[in-house]
Amino acid sequence: MKKNVIRALELGFGTSSLTKSVVDGVPEIITFSSLVAKVDPTMSGINAGMNKRDTVTIKISDSLYEVGQDAGLAAGKKTSRVLNSSYVKSDQYQALLFGSLVMMDEPVIDLLVLGLPVENWSRREELKELVVGRHIIDDKEYDVKDVWIIVQPMGGLFAHANAIGQEGYNELRQMNVLSVDPGYGTLDFCMSFGLKLKESLSGGSSDHGMSAVLESVSQRLRQAFTGISDIPIERIDEAFWKNKTFIRIAGKKYPFPICTGECTEGKEVPVHFDVTTSISDVTRGAVTKIQNKVGNGGDVDVILLMGGSWEVYLPALMEAYPTHNIIILRDPIRSVCLGMYYGGLQYYAMIQKRLKLEKTVKKVA
Repeated sequence: MKKNVIRALELGFGTSSLTKSVVDGVPEIITFSSLVAKVDPTMSGINAGMNKRDTVTIKISDSLYEVGQDAGLAAGKKTSRVLNSSYVKSDQYQALLFGSLVMMDEPVIDLLVLGLPVENWSRREELKELVVGRHIIDDKEYDVKDVWIIVQPMGGLFAHANAIGQEGYNELRQMNVLSVDPGYGTLDFCMSFGLKLKESLSGGSSDHGMSAVLESVSQRLRQAFTGISDIPIERIDEAFWKNKTFIRIAGKKYPFPICTGECTEGKEVPVHFDVTTSISDVTRGAVTKIQNKVGNGGDVDVILLMGGSWEVYLPALMEAYPTHNIIILRDPIRSVCLGMYYGGLQYYAMIQKRLKLEKTVKKVA
């Protein structure tokens, strides 16, 4: 008997995650940077399938784009993220979308679960129309039978519901839940009663995502390093996730987020900076955005925090909601995709049950 193929894909501004395969009911999730590198078509050895790098090359609007684990290694090519208002219509988004289909390597997907930032929720029908159907990529056919689109923070909520057991789930169903997903491009949040979304109390902001934090820090660092005007955003990003206690600029390591005139080796340097205010200005603004929608939380029973930027936003969230139980989801960066998959299983089963009932009614009639 053919097994139904359910897959989930979270296309984020900073990273993208997809379910590659499912082993014993547990999905294998692949996460990669959402960088999109435009390919020079005159270069040899490039085709529309898998390259020697761990990437996929996709043709969109007569241009070639490289996406995947090693897209950042595409030296000499323009790289960008999907940070524009056109979003699902952009070449970058579609390169990530169809490149992800290649990475899934499933000729037929019965249900593909996709997530949208809250502020792009109005584009869900446009996205569904783009995805459902047959797609020919590198002479290989991929058929997406159906799509279920949710707001991205709901994926984290589904992951939490799946992880807490039946007793915990029964309790969750009677709770007002605030799910917060600070990502690279947007700060997304949604309120729900159990798993039922309250759209009027949900929202997002493209002015308060991690990219805004990085830009704020960049402005301060340019003042400190007067002779260096092109400090790469990626170097600042690494100071948050990879290095954590230092930032590497022009071959030297400087303490981060505060440098008081000494490099990490203890040598004196003519550099002084403190970027803590640059960070908190953005994160507090983000949480204020949440409070403007949901209030001070008297009716909020629990707060779920997810996403790759959770550590940066946690202090501001704790400051705004000091008495609340804030749960940091397990594997925060992949939790949204994981929950989208588990939610998709339930959604698909519900749809199949409904179709079976309709057939039975027609037979009786």
